[in-house]
Amino acid sequence: MLNINFSELMFGMETYGIEQIPARMRHGSPFYQFTLWFSSNLTVADYALGAILVTLGISWSWIWVAVFLGNLIGAFLVGYLASEGPRFGLPQMMISKRIFGDIGNIPFSLAQWISTLGWFSVNAIISGYVLYYAYPVLPLTVYIIVSAFSQMVIAIFGYEIIHRSEFLLSYILGAFFALTLILAIMSRPVLPVNVPFSPTGFAIALATVFSYIMSWAPYASDYSRYLPETTSRIKVLLYAMLGGAVASIWMEAVGMLIGLATGNYSGLPTVLLGFMNRYGILSLTVSVIMIFLGALSANVLNLYSNSLALLTLYEKAKRHWGLILGAVVGTALAIVGGINFVGYFEDFLYFLDYWITPWIGVMIGAILNNDFTAKKANIRLLAAYFLSLLASVPFMNLQTATSGIINFVGPFAIALGGADVSYFVSFTLGLVLVLVFKRLTSSPP
Repeated sequence: MLNINFSELMFGMETYGIEQIPARMRHGSPFYQFTLWFSSNLTVADYALGAILVTLGISWSWIWVAVFLGNLIGAFLVGYLASEGPRFGLPQMMISKRIFGDIGNIPFSLAQWISTLGWFSVNAIISGYVLYYAYPVLPLTVYIIVSAFSQMVIAIFGYEIIHRSEFLLSYILGAFFALTLILAIMSRPVLPVNVPFSPTGFAIALATVFSYIMSWAPYASDYSRYLPETTSRIKVLLYAMLGGAVASIWMEAVGMLIGLATGNYSGLPTVLLGFMNRYGILSLTVSVIMIFLGALSANVLNLYSNSLALLTLYEKAKRHWGLILGAVVGTALAIVGGINFVGYFEDFLYFLDYWITPWIGVMIGAILNNDFTAKKANIRLLAAYFLSLLASVPFMNLQTATSGIINFVGPFAIALGGADVSYFVSFTLGLVLVLVFKRLTSSPP
C-alpha cells in the first residue's frame, strides 16, 4: 500500500509542489498507476463517446476495432509519459519546462491550466446536474457547489490521498459499471452488423476515441513522480496504459449498448439514469451516486494538475492556494454557465486539445534524445512543435470538433469525407522532426 510520511506533511496535506521529489520521499508501487487511471476513466465522458460512435454508420465489428485501437494507442502515450515520473521526480509540466525552456514552455503550461480549469467546470456542472435531476429540491447552483467542494477537499490533500481515493473508487465504480454492462447486454440491443465498411466513419471513430484518452498525457507524471527512481519504467507504462484503456473501452461499451437499448445516442447521463431506473428506485439512486463519484474521480485529477500547471507559470505560489483559486474560478464558471453552457464549453475544450498531440510527439522525441537542458527556450524543439501543428491544419475538421462554432474544414479532411486525422499527423511529425533536427544539428564525429 501507499505510505504517508506525516513528518513532511502539513495536517496530512502534501507539502511538495513542482520541485523534484527527494529520494527519501519516494515510495509506492506501479500498480497504483492502474487504479488511478482506471477509476478516473470510469466516467460519463467515456460513456458519451460510446453512444456517439454508434451514429457514425459503421458496423459493430469496426466500431470495436476503432475503440480498441484508439484507446490502446492513446493510453500508450499517457503511460509512456507517466513512466518518466520516477526518473525525473517532477510533474509533467515541469518536465516539459526542462525540454522547452522557462519561456518556451509558457504556452503549454497556460494551455494545460486553461484546459484543466475548463474540464473541472464541465464535470462540476455534470455532477451537480445529476444530483439536481434526481433530487430537484435545491437549486442547481447548490448542487454544483457541493460537487466542486467535495472534489476540492480530496485534491487539496494532494498526491497521497488522491491515490488512496482512486484506489477505493476503482473497486466501487468497477463493480457498479460491471453490473451496468451486464444489464445493458441483457437488454438485447439490436447491433449494427449488416453495415458496409466506411473508411470515413472508421477514421472519425478512431480519431474521436484516441483524442479523448490521449488528452490525459499532460497530467501523466503528476501522479507517478513519487515512485522510487529504481521503479521499472515498463511496469509504470503498462499499468498506466492498461488502467486507462480498460476503463475507457469498458465505458464506451456501456455507452454503445445503452444507446442501442434506448434508441437515444446523445450520451447524456440522464439517458443512463433513465435506463437504470427501469430496475427500480434503488437502482436509480445508486446510479446517481456512482455518476457523481465518477465525476469526482476525474475532477480531482483536473484540479490537482491545474494547480501544478499554475505553479509552473508562477513558481512563488503555493500549491494549496493555487488549487483553491482553480476551484473558485472553475466553480464560478460552472455556476454562471449552467447546464446549457456544457456543450459550448466542451467544444472549446475539444478545440484546445489540438495543442496536445504535437507536444507529446516533441516530448517523446526529446526524451529519446536526452534533450532537456533548455534554459530560456529551446528554439529547435519549439520549431518542431509549431511546424508539426501548422502542417496538421489541412487535416483538421474544426467544424465537427466545435459543433459548427468554427466553420473550417481542411482540404485533406474534406478529401477524407470529414474525418479529422490531424492528431496522428501532428504527433508523428512532431516526433520525426525532433529526431531529424537532432541529427542535422549534431556535430560530426
